[in-house]
Amino acid sequence: MRRTIILLSLPALIGPFTLSGAAGSPAEALFSRLEKILPEGFSRPTPPQIYGTADNRLKDGSIFDYMDGGGVAWIEHGYREMFHAEYAGKNGLAVTLDVFAMETADKARAALADERICPAGGAAAPFAPGGRVFRFPPDYYTYFPVKRLIVYLHVNDDRQGALLDRFAADVRNMVEEESK
Repeated sequence: MRRTIILLSLPALIGPFTLSGAAGSPAEALFSRLEKILPEGFSRPTPPQIYGTADNRLKDGSIFDYMDGGGVAWIEHGYREMFHAEYAGKNGLAVTLDVFAMETADKARAALADERICPAGGAAAPFAPGGRVFRFPPDYYTYFPVKRLIVYLHVNDDRQGALLDRFAADVRNMVEEESK
């Protein structure tokens, strides 16, 4: 009787996931730093999440686990991975931070020009060249590029626009510092 021995490594058994955060991902150092930043007066009720592509799932899965069909537009523009965090403030205030890592800075700018990702209009972001801010009561949000990254921030009360702008400036400074 012949026996066949099959050797499997742990990565072969569990698939292409990176188990500890975004370890080994191009944006790993930035994502680690982003875990430490909070808007003034807010806490983070849940741990940040890290998403990759369908072919390179990270700790929390792929972009499609985060935004379902909306991920197609991002993939078309060279999406690689993202950091997602939610913050809770007093009186039901909530802030969302998403940082999308794209293949190139040109692809990041092209993604922001795609209305499936960033709506037309808005006002120039005072804290980031090339960024836009949108006030649709009760929401206030922004998109802005930093090299090959796209930052999205949202607060659920448009009267808190100044708070979000300050946090956006802090995030932009951290992202720019990390990408040097």
